[in-house]
Amino acid sequence: MQREQSEQREQAEQAETWFRIANPEKLRTPALCFYPARIEQNIAEALRVAGTADRLRPHVKTYKCPNVVQMLLRAGVTRFKCATLTEAEMLAQAGAPDVLLAYPMIGPNAEAFVALNQRYPNVRFQTIADSVEGLEALETAVAGMSEPGGGAVPAQSGAKTLEVLVDINAGMNRTGIAPGEPALRLYRRIAESARLEPAGVHAYDGHIRDHELSARCAAAAETSAAAEHLRSAAVAEGIAVPRVVMGGTPTFPCHAERPDVELSPGTCFLHDGGYSEQHPDLRFLPAALIVGRVISRPADGLFAIDIGSKAIATDRAGARGAILNLPGAEPIGQSEEHWVFRGADVARLPAIGELVYVLPRHICPSVQHYDYATVIDAAGTATERWPIAARGRGLSFM
Repeated sequence: MQREQSEQREQAEQAETWFRIANPEKLRTPALCFYPARIEQNIAEALRVAGTADRLRPHVKTYKCPNVVQMLLRAGVTRFKCATLTEAEMLAQAGAPDVLLAYPMIGPNAEAFVALNQRYPNVRFQTIADSVEGLEALETAVAGMSEPGGGAVPAQSGAKTLEVLVDINAGMNRTGIAPGEPALRLYRRIAESARLEPAGVHAYDGHIRDHELSARCAAAAETSAAAEHLRSAAVAEGIAVPRVVMGGTPTFPCHAERPDVELSPGTCFLHDGGYSEQHPDLRFLPAALIVGRVISRPADGLFAIDIGSKAIATDRAGARGAILNLPGAEPIGQSEEHWVFRGADVARLPAIGELVYVLPRHICPSVQHYDYATVIDAAGTATERWPIAARGRGLSFM
């Protein structure tokens, strides 16, 4: 009994100090830090929820890093989702064989997407559309790039069609066509095109963020019903629907209960303070932090750290992050390069130079601020750097 209690205490202490860095002198701050052992655990948990690797189509928007993509590839994941041309190219360069660019390709972006297809002929690219105008932009781009002299990049593939999924508005009112007959008409339009190929249905219900899993799943059932209606109606007309891609991290376990659906969580592989608080049923671990230093103690009870608004996401209301090693520290004000806190214990303020480990409330835009992540190994040692290769907007070749 005494030995078991000792082991439990040791495990609790390790849980409270998992983030600490053993060689802080190697770390320039503010720094984005990745903890790969925890990323591995999150990948394993995602596979558990999905059931099999071939049901996962993880979104790369959170980490934007080829090293994490390769971790997923080693775990058996072959399908990926992204939101920018840069992310799509990063995936191709990292070895992903199947990439869904889940963002309407409008204007010159349509031409760039066709060029991306030609540049990486061994990658199966797909995109989404929610309007006739979007389909016409893709058709025009395909026609221009397929003809002799067309386009900025010589074709490396004879393909003259693009795979396109219809994007359904699942209630988020961000992108997507209305479900039902409008969505079916658009899918028919893809099937009738000489330049496009109907590739399935996409529905993202990121607005569903209820605290209780049962409430999220009840709302997600409406997303599923809309997607299934389009799939059934299209198949009844003889139009193939190769895939249905649904959901994000909050509704991931809900859509996992439905067969023949590709699941596209993203945030869960790094996780963050917002999801940890809002969705405690999700068994993912925070695997990335912003690490800074105390740079000043400007007044009684106050200390300032070097994590300003240019170093952490500021898009969510309320606290932008929590200092794990200084629980109870109260944020007072933040400017571009400074963040001021009131200490929970005014008699014991952190020393100037002391490391602070901040769990962001929203990790995705936090990662976007950094050129690379410093890797912290299982022993707490800062080792190599992993590039945040897809934080830009362009393509390497045009």
